[in-house]
Amino acid sequence: MDRIRKFPATIVLIAVNIAVFIFCYAQIKTLDEPEWSYNLLKNGALFNPLTLDNEWYRIFTSMFLHGHLLHLALNMFALFSVGNEVEQQVGSVKFLWVYFLSGVASALCSLYWSMFAVGVGASGAIFGLFGFSITISLYHARRAKNSVRPILFNFLFFLGINLVFAKAMHADNAAHFGGLTGGVIIGLAGFVLHSFRKVRVEYALVPLLMLLYVLLPRYQVNYYKFFQRVQAAEDSTQVLFEREITDQQFSKELKVANTLWDSAMIKLDRQTEIPVELQRDTFTLRRYISLHKLENNFRINMIDRESYIYLDSMEYVQDSLKSFLAIDYSLIMNRRPGKKVQPEPEESEVPREPVKVWFDKDWQEIPGPPASYYRLGYRDSLNRWQGSLTDYYANGDVQMKGTYKDNKKDGVFLYYSDHKTYTSAGRYKDDRNIGKWETFHRNGKLESEVYYTDRYFLKSLWDSTGYQWIKNGSGKQVEYYNNGVVANEGEYKDGYKEGRWYGRHENGALYYEENFFHGRLTQGKSRNLKGETFVYDESSQYPLPEGGYARLNKYLQAETQKFNSPVKGSVRLSFRVTTSRALVDIEVETSLSKELDEKAKQILLNGPPWLPAKLHGQQPEESYAYITIQF
Repeated sequence: MDRIRKFPATIVLIAVNIAVFIFCYAQIKTLDEPEWSYNLLKNGALFNPLTLDNEWYRIFTSMFLHGHLLHLALNMFALFSVGNEVEQQVGSVKFLWVYFLSGVASALCSLYWSMFAVGVGASGAIFGLFGFSITISLYHARRAKNSVRPILFNFLFFLGINLVFAKAMHADNAAHFGGLTGGVIIGLAGFVLHSFRKVRVEYALVPLLMLLYVLLPRYQVNYYKFFQRVQAAEDSTQVLFEREITDQQFSKELKVANTLWDSAMIKLDRQTEIPVELQRDTFTLRRYISLHKLENNFRINMIDRESYIYLDSMEYVQDSLKSFLAIDYSLIMNRRPGKKVQPEPEESEVPREPVKVWFDKDWQEIPGPPASYYRLGYRDSLNRWQGSLTDYYANGDVQMKGTYKDNKKDGVFLYYSDHKTYTSAGRYKDDRNIGKWETFHRNGKLESEVYYTDRYFLKSLWDSTGYQWIKNGSGKQVEYYNNGVVANEGEYKDGYKEGRWYGRHENGALYYEENFFHGRLTQGKSRNLKGETFVYDESSQYPLPEGGYARLNKYLQAETQKFNSPVKGSVRLSFRVTTSRALVDIEVETSLSKELDEKAKQILLNGPPWLPAKLHGQQPEESYAYITIQF
């Protein structure tokens, strides 16, 4: 205790440093990164953009913060080793002046030389004590006419060891040499004045250090504020995906977010001083801002114009953004540590590996090529399509992009022609069209806008040159062959075909005559080029079982009686009838049990053949049908 009383300031400083470390740990109860660094920053760590932007107190508070236990232990050991010696030589008052002025000099050097570093630790002040101690040793060696070489050798050895440890521990050498220089300057003043105990030159150093603080360049402050605007703009967009708002509100908020991106770009343009170290980042961020704003504009257009073709442009921008994510100085300093991350779904719920499936021209699955199409996507353990998938033509060109949920189309779908133009775009919900759908001519021009709400509504229709036939659901459509013969002609009212429609073959011969009432085909008559006549009505637009529904129902009743299921109820199936009369895409709409669902599918496939729907009563076209099997 007698010895300790000789250097009380050293003991107090060690105690305060330890107490501050315990206090910081008690706040978050972890030393893990990045939580610990965020906590140090909150409690006063040195950080150029904040320290030079009116938070000057960080110069002092950072001296009592440490990055980890080893950092604290090494610094406290060094402080005790040199501190007790210096304090006993010059007294507590002089010791504290040397300690804090060296610490300030250390911080100012770090602020000038370090780029966006979070600085903590007492090492700069301790280096100042070492520098001051060396001058005292040199002074006494010179007075005693002893050789100074051992002292200088020991000093150089001390510097070398610290440089090695500094590199291993990623220490701030600028701060170390700044503190060392401060201690040496104070020591040299005592050397000249022949007194190391009196406080004299320290008074002059205070305004000098204050002036240096004022004169330090502020480009890091301005750049940091710019970066925070980038972050604010990014967060403002991200939070929109977490809120339940209407499309119109989403579009409005995106326009507000665009003003934030503009503000960030203006802030960057006003950055007058950009050092070499930041030039790569500024280029990257400038491109990053432009791409994010472009993505927002595509999304706004998609919402305002109700057109999903902008999704491809958004996908391209998002792919481009991946090239501009890596920067040298990521100044994300206001993220909350410990933010909860949504747990990943159970492994059984997520198909891990994409599968490749081949299809023929009717979209029936086949073992492999030669094929007309193939699909890359994910299937779950029940062999159902799940998530995003893409269909391709045999040559590798994209035919469709969309998402499935439990084997049903659910989400935005984009369809493409075999010459890389859009054919249609819209949304499905539970395998049914919803909202606005767009179709396109072979040349890529918009053909129609159709709405699926409580009813089908054709709003707009254009020819391949861009001439609009139908506007707001009303108008007359006239299509021509290249030789000028009318191919189709008729009127739309309130979004429906109405009245008499007719069409001709390319040679001018009458092809069909049809009458519509509110979009329903009431009567039709057509002729083929052989002169054969076909009379039909609305039923021709749907697939029919061969022999009619009476034969089908009789068959279903007989098959279900054979099975004699203990479970009673009905299974409803949907399926697609192709032009070649194949039944594909069979789905269970209403289920009883896995066994009965499979039995119902087997009954359907073994039953009477189905006739495809027919366009104008004669041309087969594929469409969907439904049946209910009662057990």
